[in-house]
Parts: sequence; C-alpha cells; structure tokens
Amino acid sequence: MTRLLTILAVLAVVTGACAGAPPSTTGGGTSPAPSAAAKPTYGGTVTFVLENDVVDFDPLKSRAFVDRNIYYQIYDSLVRIDETGKIIPWLATKWEPSADGKSVTFTLRDDVTYHDGTKFDADSVKWNIERYIKTAGSQRAGELSSVDTVEVVNPTTVKFNLKSPFSPLVANLVDRASMMVSRKAFEAIGNPDDFTRKAFKAGSGPFMITEAIKDDHMTLEKNPSWWGKDKDGNKLPYLDKITVKPITNSDTRFTNLRTGDAQVSNNISGKDVPTARSESSLTYQERPALSFRSLIPNRAAGFVFNDKRYVKAVALAIDRAQLLEKGYFNLGAVGYGTIAPAHFAFDASFKPFEKADPEAAKKLVQEVGKPLSFELLVSAGDPATLTIATLIKDQLQKADIVADIQQLEFAKILELQSAHTFKGLTFVGWSGRIDPDGNTYDHIYTKRPFNDSSYSNAEVDKLLDEQRATSDQDKRKTALRKAEQIYVVDDPARIWLGFGAAQLLTSKKVNAPPIYPDQIIRFQFMSMAAK
Repeated sequence: MTRLLTILAVLAVVTGACAGAPPSTTGGGTSPAPSAAAKPTYGGTVTFVLENDVVDFDPLKSRAFVDRNIYYQIYDSLVRIDETGKIIPWLATKWEPSADGKSVTFTLRDDVTYHDGTKFDADSVKWNIERYIKTAGSQRAGELSSVDTVEVVNPTTVKFNLKSPFSPLVANLVDRASMMVSRKAFEAIGNPDDFTRKAFKAGSGPFMITEAIKDDHMTLEKNPSWWGKDKDGNKLPYLDKITVKPITNSDTRFTNLRTGDAQVSNNISGKDVPTARSESSLTYQERPALSFRSLIPNRAAGFVFNDKRYVKAVALAIDRAQLLEKGYFNLGAVGYGTIAPAHFAFDASFKPFEKADPEAAKKLVQEVGKPLSFELLVSAGDPATLTIATLIKDQLQKADIVADIQQLEFAKILELQSAHTFKGLTFVGWSGRIDPDGNTYDHIYTKRPFNDSSYSNAEVDKLLDEQRATSDQDKRKTALRKAEQIYVVDDPARIWLGFGAAQLLTSKKVNAPPIYPDQIIRFQFMSMAAK
C-alpha cells in the first residue's frame, strides 16, 4: 500500500473542476515535450502491444479498457485530464455552471475538423450527446443520465441543461461520454452496427485509424491537421504511424519489448516488472491507478449468487494479501470497494476483509444449506491471469467452496455480463475514473449499464443519488462511505480484491510521454529518440 499512497496528494481530483468550475484555459492539447532532457523529433513508427483486440470502435457501445487505448488517439472529448489527474480543457476551452447548478455552458474550440474534413462545432456536440443518450443499448446513457437537453447557443457555445444539479458531470465528460464522432462519417456507413468496426475518418484526434484487421493489427496514422501543440508551440503529434497488435499473452507482450519487435506496452505482468526496470534497452514507468480489481457475481434471480450470503462467503475466504504478493507480484495494492486511494472519498481505515476467514465463510454457506460451487470465468490466453484465478480457486477450497475455472474470449465474457446470463463469477477489471461516482454509480445502482451483477439495494441507490446532487465534498464523502459499507460488506454487490497500477513500458528508441493515472498512453506526446 505504501507505494500506492505516496502521491495521493498529486492525484487528488480538483473539486472545482469536477463540479464544473472552469480551470485555466491554457491547457487543451498542450503538454510537456516527451522528455525533459530529450528534444522531440518528427517522424517514425512504433508498435504498441495491447492485451486484447478492440471490441468496439464506437464510443457509444464500448465497455472495454482496450477500446479506450485507441479512442484517445483517434477521438477528442470535450475535456481531458492532465498527468496529475486534474480536469483540463480540450475541445471545450472553458465551462461555466449556472448559479442553480442546473446547466453548464461550454465554450468550444473553433479550429477543429474531423478526419473526413467536416467541422467540429456546437451542432456536432448536440448530435453526439443526443446519440449517446437516446440510442437503445447505449453504454454512455448512464454517464449522461443527468442531461435533459443540449442547446446550441452559437457555433462555438453549447449548453447542457440538467434534470437536476449533478456534481460529477464534467468528470464524466473526460472519457467516452463526450468523445466526438463525425456525423457524416457515421451516417456514411449506413448500418450503425457496422460503424463499430469501420470508424474510419470518424474522429478529430491526433491519429486516424486507417486499417483494422480483427485479432491481428490496427494501423493509426498521423493527423497532420490536429490542433494540439506541445509546450514549445510545436505541432503534435510527432510520430507518423502506430501499429497496434493485440497479444493476450503477457509473457509474449513482454518478450516483444525485449526483442525490439514492439516499442510500447501499458500492461505487463507483475512478475516481469523487476526485469523491465533493469533492462538497459527499456524504460519502465509506474504510478498508482484509479482502477479496481473485483470478482463479479450474477445476483439475478435464479442464479447461484442471488443469495448474498454466498457473495459474502467468497469475500471472507479470499486472502487478498497473498493474491497481491503471489498473483500480482505486489503490483498495485490490497483494497475493498470502488473508491480508490486517489479519490477524495477514500478511507484508508476501511478494511472489512483484511484477513481471510475460511471458517466464517463455511458458516455462511452452511446457513444457506447447500454447498457452493460455480463457474469462474476468466479471459483466455494469458498465463498471469490464469495464475491469479488458480490462487483464488485454491483459497476458496479452504472454505469448501468450489470454483470451476473456465477461460473464454474477453469479448464473450463482456457479452455474458451485459446480458446477465453468466452462471457464477467473472474476473474482469475496471480501469477507473477520476471521480468516485464514475467508479461506483453505474456499477452499483439498480439497473445501470455496468451493473453486471444485477445488484439492487434501495438504501444504496438513495445514498448514491444524494452524493450526485451536491457539490459539497464532505457531504458527498459521507454518502459515498455509507453506501460503500453496504455494497461491500452488509449486502455485497461484488467481491473486491484491490487497486491497480498504471504502467508504461517503452523502448529507449522512443521518448516516452508521462504516465497518467487512467493508464492510457498519450501517443501525441511520444517521439522517436535521437540517434
């Protein structure tokens, strides 16, 4: 935990920005050059190894972290975060909440065009946000549920009218909920379902996707018309091209970096970190992330974990310290719940399952009156994931709980979670959001888009609504902490294992950009190292 807590003050979310108060407008696409000691050069190609293939190229449908790794290169959003976690201007140069908190007005850049040549403006914002809100099955609907209407004031000004005051709105807009898609490019596809694999020329970001061969590679090429500049006023991006290769096996990803077949990765196994740190040809960066690790039960009626006593039995039987040491090789930290150490509402003293208690787990199962046996679904193809799943299985056996490990394609597990048809537990992480609401609400609140466990608790819903309705950080923290006690301990929605770490492993042939707490690489700031 020590390593995770060292820079909490730096990572803490700026309350005013999350509530909609305008930060400095000198940010936008501006950032330090890739290295304080290295002068960036233009040109060059890098290969980025990603742990899975992109599931959806349409931000409306996306549920996966791997998708976001590509989105941040090809799409722009209204706001972003800097490397400290502070919300900064992006396509919106500033934003102003109304006195009653029921609207937020955004001022937009007027120098942005999509990859297909069409202009970004307030009409484009209105179309995108309304598509995210109104389309059936939209994964962004929950993040934008507070928005009543979107009003075009003029070409560079757009107003979000809210159903009620909503403090995390701007924080929600950092990611996919405000990623802008060219309406022309979207409509040119004809069938909206086809767009998710053919989002060519659809963004306005620093790179354009020009090729996407499923389970093989993606090609991103420089957008010469991107509006972003570095701190010295140089146009971004520096690189000409990024080749993205999905490789599920973490050993193979690391080998690709060591042999020079790839130059960039943001996901390597904890066991490989010491070697990555010492390898003379590589640069390894790590920092605390906003992510959490959890096992997701299907609590819907008719499924094994509909009885909360089974969920709590698993939570009691897990030895999180052993998992961290033997499974993750001390990458990340032990933790409980959705609220990460970097969040203002985190409480370091909240340790409800600090020590494994298999005997207490046995008693809960005995209360139910039927032995606990279930499928544990994990992503196929990665030995590190299988090692952790096997540790979990062994720990549960000490409480006479039987987990049958089944390996499935990552996208298939997401499909089963979304349909609420998986039979036991799934082992899928969450990459994290800068406001605790983004880590919590849609995962816990009744019938929200990411509530894959089908969890429902009226008191938790009430508390989560309360914290959304106020910008008073103390009141928000009180409500969030009360809710976490219920959905982690009293009526557990999931079994939480801990918090993750952001990683960036690069070849010394490139100037690496800073590492961000959201774990996503900003390739616009990467350049080839001088020879």
